[in-house]
Amino acid sequence: MDFFIQYKDILIEILKAAIIAIAAILIYKLLIRDKNSKKVRKQAYTDELTGKGNRYLFYADLDKLIDQDKNIAVGFMDLDGFKQVNDTLGHDIGDELLKAMSLKFDEALPQNAKAYRLGGDEFAIIIEKINTKEEVILILESLKNIMNKPAVIENNTISIEYSLGVVLAIDERYSRKDLINYADNAMYYIKEHGGNDYYFHNDSLKAKLDNNVKMEKDLKKAYDNNEFGINLQPRINVEDTSKIGFEALLNWNHPVLGNLDAAYFITQAETMGLTMKLDEYVLKTVCEKIMEFKNKGYSNVQIAVNISNKTALKKEFVDTICNIITSYDLPKNSLQIEMTGSIETSKLEAYKLMFERLKQIDVDIIINNFDIKQESLELFKELPIDEVKISSSILSSEIINDKVFLDLIVLCKDLGYKVIVGKINDDIKLVKAITDGADKIQGDFLFKKMDESLAEEVLINYGTYRLRIDEIIINAKKIL
Repeated sequence: MDFFIQYKDILIEILKAAIIAIAAILIYKLLIRDKNSKKVRKQAYTDELTGKGNRYLFYADLDKLIDQDKNIAVGFMDLDGFKQVNDTLGHDIGDELLKAMSLKFDEALPQNAKAYRLGGDEFAIIIEKINTKEEVILILESLKNIMNKPAVIENNTISIEYSLGVVLAIDERYSRKDLINYADNAMYYIKEHGGNDYYFHNDSLKAKLDNNVKMEKDLKKAYDNNEFGINLQPRINVEDTSKIGFEALLNWNHPVLGNLDAAYFITQAETMGLTMKLDEYVLKTVCEKIMEFKNKGYSNVQIAVNISNKTALKKEFVDTICNIITSYDLPKNSLQIEMTGSIETSKLEAYKLMFERLKQIDVDIIINNFDIKQESLELFKELPIDEVKISSSILSSEIINDKVFLDLIVLCKDLGYKVIVGKINDDIKLVKAITDGADKIQGDFLFKKMDESLAEEVLINYGTYRLRIDEIIINAKKIL
């Protein structure tokens, strides 16, 4: 006891020092933990490739602004044609292109706007501290100008278009789900109407696209009520313009919403298992239309029918479409089957068997959105494919020398396929398609899609149309 009394002061100092040391260690560990926690959180909320916020940060920021009752604009963006760039030039170039697109956001967006990469070629934008639609338009116009500038990556000049849907939460307040749905719907609307621009969600679009539950109920009745129909869009043969074809496009004559393109309902139809029935309907309708044309003396007309890749490999479906086709006395090669979606290399043998069955009954095969990858070329050569359809959406209206587009056509030609270039909506893309070697051309710049009853008028007056088309093609070839 005397020892503790004698050395009390020293012991107290030692105890104080020990407490300080322990406290210092605890504080250090807390700081390290906090630092690591922040690092982990940053990683969890950051897209590794571009450094932009990811989907989770987008949701978190959006929820925070909604809770604070802030005026905001929310945008969803897709890069149109990115898949073709990725498949043609490789994933490394595709990754660099995504980085380049991300930098364009930094260049175009002001401090009150933020971009996020949601995954793949999908981006989102949040603009806050706004009071009018006009403020948002100024920002989107600036973004549009910068997005339309081509990116140069490893000596490749790449022009790529985009589709951007925007919803404003200024006078109205929406939930996170509503904001996302409305922006997404607006994006798909502009994508299906030419793309390379932005489009604002509005009450009209909301009425057409927002009520998925009602849409599903209506779809269930639509087939039985004969509410579906087809539109036809002419397809011109470049080397022999006397030959004209059409692509058949499904539409729904909704009793309230009017005429709806398949893009507005096909995803939901697939979810409901209606795709097979709809494909059968379009096939029968087209076969009847071909026979009608034949009986009126138009025996050299081809019509392409889109068949969903998700149902095409089912044996019962292949049996059904073959039975439908053989039940009509169609002129040879007057019917074309256009596959929608990508070919899975793991199912090449199944595709080969299906295509060979169709070729046996004189049906041409078209691949839409074809997966052209260097490592798969020899495999795809085994498939009896006739034509490949490429979208001109990967072209910029400002760039006439687009290497990606040319390489894609050359690649298809090397494989022995004829090339269709679709979605031609201006004269620059038309000239580019012709000069780069397209065999067939299609798009609103030439002919808009039309009701099947109007297609005969095109055939009747095609002599007049053909003179104009021949002149356009001749002038395009002079640029070579």
